[in-house]
Amino acid sequence: MSKITKVPEISFLLAHNDRELCFPEAAQDSIDLWWVPVPDVSVSSLYSHYHDVLSAPEHQRFLSQRLPKGQLQFLITRIVLHYLFSVYHPDTHPAQWIFGKSETGRPQVDQSQSSLQFNLTHTGKLLLIAVTGSGAPGVDAEVLGRNACVAEIAQRYFSRTEALQILDAAPEIRNELFLRIWTLKEAAVKATGLGLSRALRRFCFTSPMTKNFLFTDDFCKEKDEAMKFGFWSTTVDQHVVGVCLASADSTSAVNVRIKSRQLVWPTSDYRGTVSTLDLHWCQSH
Repeated sequence: MSKITKVPEISFLLAHNDRELCFPEAAQDSIDLWWVPVPDVSVSSLYSHYHDVLSAPEHQRFLSQRLPKGQLQFLITRIVLHYLFSVYHPDTHPAQWIFGKSETGRPQVDQSQSSLQFNLTHTGKLLLIAVTGSGAPGVDAEVLGRNACVAEIAQRYFSRTEALQILDAAPEIRNELFLRIWTLKEAAVKATGLGLSRALRRFCFTSPMTKNFLFTDDFCKEKDEAMKFGFWSTTVDQHVVGVCLASADSTSAVNVRIKSRQLVWPTSDYRGTVSTLDLHWCQSH
């Protein structure tokens, strides 16, 4: 991707002609997963250009970031969120959106503004944002090949069934299998608000590299009884991605589909684009 010599103007999103996106109801039967490669642009110019889009708390959070990498990551995330929600709700200006956290610490938009829920993750130079009206989403991604001691970690933290899967796997797929399970557990953490230690014990996945894999929920009782879960897993461009949907509606948890779109920021010599990604997802059942 070309180096950006001027501030990228993401407002082209508001003129995007994919009418499927222009109503919140469009995400009622799907999870819209936005793939956003992080552009190469200076933090200072980006902050100056989009200063008016951010809320007062967001300005404070930006200024609290000590490292340029953290500042850029925060800015890109917030700018994209503000504009994305105005794509779903065209009558609301990007600067009007208010973002906060739920009681369990999940990021959320002000519920008086939209019923849509979202989740996000960063890895390397990629930002992923999941948006849906079907429940509480969670998304996690890891770069393939990052973990060297997967068998040791699996034996220590995963269920016996999961650890045996990894130990028995062929060497060439062992790392990917480990990351498939790990990202699914992390996605569950983000969807439910559970701590990672609880999710590691609660959810057990069998064969997550197959088209229809199995999972068991070992803590399904009391207030969690009504909560249903759907899980999806894929590997693309050296990224392993896990998605979870927590829903009170059992049909939503298993019947929604993932629509993947890539948002490429404009550069000085390249017009910004939104394109559909046709990805192969393995799904729980």
